[in-house]
Amino acid sequence: MKILIVDDSQVYRTQLVRFLKELLPEAEYITAGDGVEGYYTYLRESPDFVLLDLLMPGMTGQEVLKKIKEEDPYQPVIILTADVQKFVKDEVMALGALTFLQKPITREKIAEVVKIIKGVA
Repeated sequence: MKILIVDDSQVYRTQLVRFLKELLPEAEYITAGDGVEGYYTYLRESPDFVLLDLLMPGMTGQEVLKKIKEEDPYQPVIILTADVQKFVKDEVMALGALTFLQKPITREKIAEVVKIIKGVA
């Protein structure tokens, strides 16, 4: 299983990989530091799951999500963001996100992500 993590914060990318490896050690983790890099990494790597931040330079998470869904409407994308506005959540869910989780990221939230991944995979 291959998981792509797209977040402009190196700290969050590192923390996400560390937490996920505790619960999904068999997965391969790929990271990208902004929306543009994330989208092109998605195209190149064909991950099984994408964990996507929304507030990023270059291309927002919403733009990345739209482009991914144009490529593959069934691609599972999990949103992890500090943007907690209801209209933003509604927008990304309407675009096809699998779920929407609020930062800060905790082990408990990563356990939720893992349950979702195992339920879909």
